[in-house]
Amino acid sequence: MSQYRTAIIACGVIARVHARGWLGVPGQPTAIGAIADTNPDARREFGDFFNVGQEHRYADYREMLDKERPDFVDVCSWHQQHAEMVIAAAARRPKAIICQKPMATSLGEADEMLTACIRNGVNLIIAFQRPHHATWLQARELIRQGAIGQVTQIQLDDGGNLLNTNSHNIRLALFLMDEPQAEWVMGTVERTTDLVERGLPAEEACLGLVQCSNGATILIQGNLVRGLGQGCRVIGTEGIMELDTTHHPDSEIPDDGSMYTPEIPSARYNYEIGVVRYMNGATNGWQQVEAPWHDCWAHQCQEAIDWAEGKIEQPISSAERARAVQEIMMALYESARKRQRIYMPLKTRVNPLRLMVENGDLPVEWPGRYESRARLVRGEGMSWHQG
Repeated sequence: MSQYRTAIIACGVIARVHARGWLGVPGQPTAIGAIADTNPDARREFGDFFNVGQEHRYADYREMLDKERPDFVDVCSWHQQHAEMVIAAAARRPKAIICQKPMATSLGEADEMLTACIRNGVNLIIAFQRPHHATWLQARELIRQGAIGQVTQIQLDDGGNLLNTNSHNIRLALFLMDEPQAEWVMGTVERTTDLVERGLPAEEACLGLVQCSNGATILIQGNLVRGLGQGCRVIGTEGIMELDTTHHPDSEIPDDGSMYTPEIPSARYNYEIGVVRYMNGATNGWQQVEAPWHDCWAHQCQEAIDWAEGKIEQPISSAERARAVQEIMMALYESARKRQRIYMPLKTRVNPLRLMVENGDLPVEWPGRYESRARLVRGEGMSWHQG
């Protein structure tokens, strides 16, 4: 019998990935004890697939938290619900909360989440799962050992906007360099259409530079060049390293059964593989990094359990580290808004991109609001929070 119970808020595609992560921890110490979602189809499909009893399925997540009192809470909603749901969960004092990335939509929200968790003695993890790849953990060790010398720059060139895909890569860059502080940033954005991503105004392309306290810089090129995607290129004084992702063959990946699948099979995320190669003066070309594979999501859940049990002092994906990502992203937007370099700590608490859009500083050239993730919503309301 499982030792702990996890309650999941929002039963969409990413919730399935999180659930497989909890169930994939060796020894399966945690069961999916309760779920909450406003959409009845989502509750039914998810509950049936993961064997959650009817009496443990809720339309109101606060009712679920009050009645179930779970050990762990897993927030899998869209960005704009993260702060509200984490703060509400923290008030019920579970052992730990995992919240899907990005941490929040503004620096102010991120700090409110941290304050609520600190005040209630609750550990908070933000699900930036990819640093938990076995090969990416090994990559950090190689960098620590000097395999490519001193890091001078990490290049990020994924498609998508900052809050969604590039938040992953900013987190990766900080992880590989052992969490340096950002000293200043300079950034710009392009937004010529009324694009939103999960209901929040989003840029079509972004360019940014981050100066770190270790002397290295992070170069962010969102939707500008074709590159490594989910990963990065690390430039060192004595070599270069590239990190990328792939996944197991589709024939080896479990399907979603009768659950609604608007995009790829959700388990593809659980079966993702980190890929790393590097070269220096002694390797005679690219050297592939090998490490025994594990589900990075399960590794993250294991750390949540170990943190709650006092076995580790700070997990890879602690909220304090996610806040550093949030501050960099918001500072890049603020740099675009103020047209100048932004020195840390960032004083602006709201989302500067949203502020620019609301103030008309980024006029739309081709009108017509559209949602880049519209295929993921359910029901006639075309919204996460409506049936």
